[in-house]
Amino acid sequence: MKITIFLLLIFILSFILLFLFLSKENKKEESKDSILSVIFASFLFALIITIVITFFLFLLIGSTSVIDTIFSLHITTNQLIVIGISFLVYWLTVDSILEKVFEYFMGETIYTAFCLAVTRVAAFYIIGILMKLEQHIDLTISVGVSVILLLIDVLFIIKGDNS
Repeated sequence: MKITIFLLLIFILSFILLFLFLSKENKKEESKDSILSVIFASFLFALIITIVITFFLFLLIGSTSVIDTIFSLHITTNQLIVIGISFLVYWLTVDSILEKVFEYFMGETIYTAFCLAVTRVAAFYIIGILMKLEQHIDLTISVGVSVILLLIDVLFIIKGDNS
């Protein structure tokens, strides 16, 4: 239920923002589109945004679930969902800013990915503290999810070097 509400909120916010943006841009043009086409375009783009965010949310929830299963942490489903949503919000906001800062100073290298992984461990650990997870569960989840995201980052860096 929490995932549905979160995704519905994402869809509604993106639809409203896209509708306002497309309406404003449509008024600037000489050949104006109908309001129905603006609504359809807003709906379609909001749906695409929601699908992408859903993919990343399930990636994080799946990573957390794998770590939970491997280390037998016995985290409840509700906690997994809230942890996944919290990690996603961090990953799409603060982490993106930190990534650009590290890339500015070090370039797009594996060292950047390692530095980013360390900051993710710290941030995920703080999120776990705020969620009142036990210390060993919090540390295991923080390190595990950060390592999974590090592997994804390193694979993208290696793929970029080979191209």
